Amino acid sequence: MEIDYEYLARISKDAVLYTSRKTTNILDGGYNSVYLGKSHEFQDLKEYSQGDDITSIDWKASSRNDRLLVRRYIAEKKHSVLIIGDTGAKMDADTSLGESKANIALMSLGVIGYLLGRQGSDVGFACSGSGGIVNTPFRSGGICVEELLRSYGASIFDNPATDIDGLIMNMLRSFPTRRLLVFVITDLAGLKSVRNSTLSRLTEKNDAYFICVDDASLTGGRVYDRVGEEYVDRFLAGSRSLRKAEEAERNNILSSFKKNALRNRVVFDRVASEANVVDTVLNLFERGRSGIFG
Repeated sequence: MEIDYEYLARISKDAVLYTSRKTTNILDGGYNSVYLGKSHEFQDLKEYSQGDDITSIDWKASSRNDRLLVRRYIAEKKHSVLIIGDTGAKMDADTSLGESKANIALMSLGVIGYLLGRQGSDVGFACSGSGGIVNTPFRSGGICVEELLRSYGASIFDNPATDIDGLIMNMLRSFPTRRLLVFVITDLAGLKSVRNSTLSRLTEKNDAYFICVDDASLTGGRVYDRVGEEYVDRFLAGSRSLRKAEEAERNNILSSFKKNALRNRVVFDRVASEANVVDTVLNLFERGRSGIFG
């Protein structure tokens, strides 16, 4: 998929919209998963409020003051961000609102890269392509975002040699000591493939954020199965019982993933339209800051 300068300019314009939203530093608070890292310097105590990490409660100070007090730390000034993108023929399909899954996945990547790169974070990218893993080195700035988008656009329709679960594990082995903010852009099939053990390993040292690009239904009309490369039989596409079964399967996948995400402190949201990408990304940041998982 070709990424031209007009497309890059549109993503930058959409990402700038975040300045009109009620927000300060979208990365305030540092990392959720390992708040006692050596790179964090103690700042002060504050009274506990809903959404604060309970593991940061100072029990001794709380007992002396008869109220719950939470330790606050000076956040790291520079974050390392790894964005992992799903690929394959399934990305050359539509969302539940009839929009291109690939366009939404690319815009999600661009908005995340633009916002975090603008704040000085080092941003890298990885996906699976037909020739193996495609990745870009950690960099910051506008040129970095352009490189990320071109890398993803060139491979997004490739038939990968590994699934998203395997790619996550591979990248964790590549960075055994580096602490990361990891963003995974995938779809329902990708969520289904991600194991609880993988999420557990992912969040041992890293903070994890998942964006699910919603899939169109295989029932209800004249539908072309992009993965199977054939039209769905009209009788099956119009079947009410099949539609109920499909909805049940979708709900099961989402319910199972949300349960595992909550268990492993993973932030999660869904998106089906390009117009909602910026809000979805900002919602991920806000939920991450507030410790709202699943």
